[in-house]
Amino acid sequence: MSMSLFVILALEMEPNIKEINSIEPEIDHVLELSEKIDINNHSGFLPATLDGKATGFEIYIFSVSKAPEPLKSVIPKDIQNGNIYQISFGHNSLEAQAAFATAISMNMRYNGVTIEDQAGSLLSIEQLQSLIASFNE
Repeated sequence: MSMSLFVILALEMEPNIKEINSIEPEIDHVLELSEKIDINNHSGFLPATLDGKATGFEIYIFSVSKAPEPLKSVIPKDIQNGNIYQISFGHNSLEAQAAFATAISMNMRYNGVTIEDQAGSLLSIEQLQSLIASFNE
């Protein structure tokens, strides 16, 4: 079973890998997403390393207008015209940490919000930071 984090950004925000990779001071991890991939036009597996260990997760991008109704009701009104970056990962702790690190970076760099798929609730950056630590092996 996989889990997803939904990172919602305003329409005018276009994240780039170099900016996302510059998160380590905030999370105490070194995240490196593959710079060969244009995150705004990619769908599927995104290779990464976290603290020098190879990992990755799946990422899919779609418009907020195409979000399922339960998800739409949680999305703040000021980004209803934005894009959703769905970050999916399995039960591997390294995958989970890379996924959470990416969500934290996107939230911090681009004023995004993250919704987790299990309870459908908004997660603050502080909650994401706390959860990333819970995946330590």
